[in-house]
Amino acid sequence: MYYRLSDDYALRAWKYSPHGLYHRYIAMPLRIDEKTFDLLMLCDGEHDLTEDETLRSLCASKFIEPCAKGEKPSEWSRYTKYDHRFVPAMNLMITGKCNYNCRHCFNASDNAERMSEWDWDSLLDLLDQAAACGMHSISLTGGEPMLYPRFLDAVREIYKRKMVLEKLTTNGSFLTKEVLEEFKSLKCDPLIKISFDGVGRHDWMRGHRGAEEKTLDAFRLCASEGFRSYAQTQVNRATLDSIDETLSLLESLGVSTARLIRTTPVPRWIKNEPDGSLSVSEYFDRMLDLAEKYMRGEHKMDIVIWRYLTLSPRKKRYSMINVFSEKGIERPTMPVCTGNRTMMAITCEKNVVPCLQMADYASYFGYECDSLKNRRLKDVITDGKWHEAVCTNHYALKKNGENCSKCEWFRYCGGGCRALAMLDSVEHCGKIDYFAADPVACLFFKGGWYDKVKERLGDNELPDELLNAVAGGIQAGLFTSGGSGEFGPSKPEVQKPPQPTWF
Repeated sequence: MYYRLSDDYALRAWKYSPHGLYHRYIAMPLRIDEKTFDLLMLCDGEHDLTEDETLRSLCASKFIEPCAKGEKPSEWSRYTKYDHRFVPAMNLMITGKCNYNCRHCFNASDNAERMSEWDWDSLLDLLDQAAACGMHSISLTGGEPMLYPRFLDAVREIYKRKMVLEKLTTNGSFLTKEVLEEFKSLKCDPLIKISFDGVGRHDWMRGHRGAEEKTLDAFRLCASEGFRSYAQTQVNRATLDSIDETLSLLESLGVSTARLIRTTPVPRWIKNEPDGSLSVSEYFDRMLDLAEKYMRGEHKMDIVIWRYLTLSPRKKRYSMINVFSEKGIERPTMPVCTGNRTMMAITCEKNVVPCLQMADYASYFGYECDSLKNRRLKDVITDGKWHEAVCTNHYALKKNGENCSKCEWFRYCGGGCRALAMLDSVEHCGKIDYFAADPVACLFFKGGWYDKVKERLGDNELPDELLNAVAGGIQAGLFTSGGSGEFGPSKPEVQKPPQPTWF
């Protein structure tokens, strides 16, 4: 019999990552073993295959379909091999413009408005380049991405290229039923990340009267239309006392996950609120109190506490974000940040940075990476400053980072967050240092918080797959460290047809 790959699936291979399978409407590659991949390669309308249980199972799962001889897979589905490394996702700041004037925005070094945004022709060219590089996931942020003049056209263009909108980070003020109906027509189901800084505090933080009610209406709309919403809440001296009330309200509105973020003292926040940030110790103290109380209650909404804890109250389980390896097993070839390694971050000025949290303060303090003004996307992925930064592994960090090389906790934390390390290096060294220590991770371990968490919450950690689903990170086990320091799809313990799984 002859078979062809179904139109919703595509076979891909990258340098060091030779077995990739995309689903048309799923952001990241699916789990697949080498044996199954090789079999799917034969489902090309040209090979006469003997029907067996594996083929029947693949047909039942709609990975393949019987066909006439010579009936090839669609152009998108056919096996494509790329000669560069695996970079499946892009986090794109489509515009720097915003209708709010947030006091803490990390995208601006001062209070001047950011007016840059992608012109239409350049945006289309960027999407063409992304598709040609085997990218499949696009996340849109800003500024306020929905303020972009052709926002819905941009989403349509993503789907024309058979890519998906994975995440939309918005303040919610332009979210309407009509927009969500258009998403449905495209089979577009992004995680909608909406900023909300607390009952009675949101207007002040966002510098816009009426922002709070608009944001709450956006959460209600997502729930009523069946879209997943994810709240992002700043924690600082002004918002701290409203956190309990805020979480209760968000849960009642059907929010799936709330992320509590210590307001980092980036340049703009320091200028607006010099004493507004909690010290890291204060933050750890107050958030541990909150976590203990929340886990004892009857809640459905998951909580991600920035650089600290993930809480799954329905399962009464948690995990510590700063713990890279619970057993203290060093993995020298692992990249310093798996998120940065697989999701390219691009600003509205066409700069490419390891992550958007570095977007403005990095250049403000003299750290320049790559730019799409003078380089093509494939070239940036292949070599250059961005490539060097995101491919930096634990071995290089330990070798070049003076503090990490001598620290007994390095094998547990893996060096922590590079964005925080770079910001802290300016304060203590007067210049950006990509190999500096992450002060939050350092305090967590050296200050005894690792033990305090276990004492207060018990030894009941989340399994890896739930941790990463909650945190929105990379799902553990799908990509494992190899000798080259790259990622390659891991083989499941039981050889069976792959099932659609979020990466």
